Amino acid sequence: MKNRLLKSILLATIPMVAIYADSNLTKNPFANDPIFQHFQKLQEDMNRIFEEFHKNAFKGLAIDPNFEKSFSFKPDTDLIDKGDSYELKMDLAGMDSKNIKIDVQGNYISVTAKSEESKEKKEGGKIIHQERHIGMVQRGMTLPKDADVEHYKSEYKNGVLTITIPKKK
Repeated sequence: MKNRLLKSILLATIPMVAIYADSNLTKNPFANDPIFQHFQKLQEDMNRIFEEFHKNAFKGLAIDPNFEKSFSFKPDTDLIDKGDSYELKMDLAGMDSKNIKIDVQGNYISVTAKSEESKEKKEGGKIIHQERHIGMVQRGMTLPKDADVEHYKSEYKNGVLTITIPKKK
């Protein structure tokens, strides 16, 4: 009897919980719920702890403190089917077009770009906080089989590299 009553109560409350959850997810899920606000605070604290660790991890060692800037990361990339061609868009803000290299092997396209140390630092200003990436970025992907990679065209404008790849006929 207790089990049936419990099942009935659960079945009756599940739709209400789902509606409540759905209405909270369409907004900021942390806005009204004090439990989730605690998790948000925990996330912020953890981010701060890792930032501090990253800043101080190699202090006092005979290691270049800027060594992490030489690591590469993957820039945001979109591949769009335009009907008769494919368009690959890649965010490469702050890069000089002469330092962008596009390499094609088979149906694999690879883009490598390098940014150099800012001259602002050398000309007298002291950087207090820096998030802009200095170093190398690299991204590669296999293109669809009908991509005519031999005849691509590229354009770099406003920090976005656009590569147009026609489809094979």
